[in-house]
Amino acid sequence: MRRWFIRPVMSVVALAALLVGFAGDAEAQDAKKKRGDRNRLLQEEIVEAGATIVTARDAVRLLRPQWLNPPMGRMASSDLVAPGGGARSIILYVDDVRQPDLEVLTQVKAADIIEMRYLDQNRAVQYRGPGHEAGVIEIKTKREP
Repeated sequence: MRRWFIRPVMSVVALAALLVGFAGDAEAQDAKKKRGDRNRLLQEEIVEAGATIVTARDAVRLLRPQWLNPPMGRMASSDLVAPGGGARSIILYVDDVRQPDLEVLTQVKAADIIEMRYLDQNRAVQYRGPGHEAGVIEIKTKREP
């Protein structure tokens, strides 16, 4: 006699649970957007971080410190400390121009940065070719080419 009542109630409860699940997913996505992509750093995130970020090095050090850690692969961390860059150290590109070493990060002003990207070992070799096994940091700036 009461079965006609139980099914609609169960349907409403199931629908409510589904809606709560979608709301939770939306909140998780918003939180992820605020944290940012771990392999990408946008100007908005740098600006939100505040005045403590003056150079590209500050941005990486404070917002994506893992970019400067040695990759977890065939190379040991001592292999990455090669002077002058090369296959054994992370390579930096600013506006698609290869830089001599990571010290250039201190010369790029944070206000000039549009976007920074990190390519891990696999992607660096895939997109930039041999010699990029330690990874790549790419910076796009507002400067005119």
